[in-house]
Amino acid sequence: MARNHLGNLRRLMAELPVEAQAGQHAYRIHEGVPGGDALVLLTPAAEQRGRVGQTQHPAPELPGDLIPPLDVLVFWEELWRSHTGFPTGLKPTLDRVIDYLSGELHRIGQTRLFHGFALDLARAVRQVENVLHDGVRPELSRVPCWECGARLVKIWGDTARDDHWSCPRCHERYDQNRYERAKYDHLAGQGAARYVRVSDAIAATGRPEGTVRAWMRSGLVSSEREPDTGRLMVWWPDVRARHLAASNRRVAEPA
Repeated sequence: MARNHLGNLRRLMAELPVEAQAGQHAYRIHEGVPGGDALVLLTPAAEQRGRVGQTQHPAPELPGDLIPPLDVLVFWEELWRSHTGFPTGLKPTLDRVIDYLSGELHRIGQTRLFHGFALDLARAVRQVENVLHDGVRPELSRVPCWECGARLVKIWGDTARDDHWSCPRCHERYDQNRYERAKYDHLAGQGAARYVRVSDAIAATGRPEGTVRAWMRSGLVSSEREPDTGRLMVWWPDVRARHLAASNRRVAEPA
């Protein structure tokens, strides 16, 4: 897996310059800097050697700040070179450092350093994936933060249990339950007269998928497919009306 992460970092980092030129597509604009988070990831502090003995493990200055992957890779390269006694004066570049670490991976894997190295690699890949909206992973949501109104972003932890949603502006954290409540508030508020994904309607109401699809088949809930993706969408006011009607019926039923 660590070798795959090194290869993925090389591929993903090559895509960042395009993202930096269209910074409005990044999941947040980093403190108003043109290029957004993509540019932050492309601008490491690791410009020279000898950093391991002078600095600590790369860490964000503020919660939510990003760490350029090259800083992470150079830290581990320097640490390993110090461990093996083979320093270098070559300027660190992404390709050069990845090539070196890939070649030494079988040896690193036999030491106690490997666990921390593998975790850092996974975090670095997730950071870049989140900025690039890589693959089929959730991206920028339409759900606003309760505190400041900014759109929430999915943050991927080291395990599924650590996954959560975060506000890029005020850094409020939302676990899955809190996120679903915020989503429902958003859908129930003004401007909610629109089509939404079936999965969003299910999550917001807590209704089983079979129930929502039964409403669609019976014509109680309007549906359509997105022209570009073919994804099935439902008219949220219809879903909410059926959800509230069913809830009211349960309340009215005698005990």
